[in-house]
Amino acid sequence: MLWRNAVCLAIVSVCATGCASGLSNVWKSPSSVVKDPGRLVGKPKYEKDVAKIVTIWESSYGKGVDDRNTRGFAGQILFFGPGCQSGGRVRGKVLIYQYDEYDKDSEEEPKLLHTFAFEPDAWEAHRTEGTLGHSYSVFVPYMNRHKNQVNCALKVDLILEDGQKISSQETAVLLPGKNTTELAAARTRGFVREKRIGPDPDVPPVRAEAGDHQEKSGIESLSIPLPKR
Repeated sequence: MLWRNAVCLAIVSVCATGCASGLSNVWKSPSSVVKDPGRLVGKPKYEKDVAKIVTIWESSYGKGVDDRNTRGFAGQILFFGPGCQSGGRVRGKVLIYQYDEYDKDSEEEPKLLHTFAFEPDAWEAHRTEGTLGHSYSVFVPYMNRHKNQVNCALKVDLILEDGQKISSQETAVLLPGKNTTELAAARTRGFVREKRIGPDPDVPPVRAEAGDHQEKSGIESLSIPLPKR
């Protein structure tokens, strides 16, 4: 009974302030309003005690810094509070580090290629809400100009408004060469499971003789939907 009163009070507040968009959210997802009634009046709940960052990356194609189609990395990023089972909404600056020629077994520091910085409002634009809670989808272009296959890695930092910094682990991603037939290949560790179809890439291909038919092999990778603009 108490939660119903809370929802009714929130609806009255929305009507009084003329927030039609907030009211529409009540009918679309009433359970989310019960968890976070402040979102109706423009004061959503943010996770201020982030304990873990979970990142999923794969090779992909998208818009580069020059607004041209380029290869890079599509990512889905979730922030979890202590003991939380779903991703939380965060407010802070996000830094994404891109490492080039990455070797996870090397004792040397990885080679930092570029740092992408997202201010709080810019990062909020990448947020979606689903069965996993709040998640953030983003594409970052590969910042080296060559077209060869390369091993890279990505790491995420969240800097909250109080100065607290939380970091994810480095996630290795294989970026295929632009001139290969395996453009969709994505070999990552962590939360992305690789699935390979076809012969072992370490085995040299057999040259086809005249008149012979040689089948092409392909690689299937996990697809991460990005928000439509």
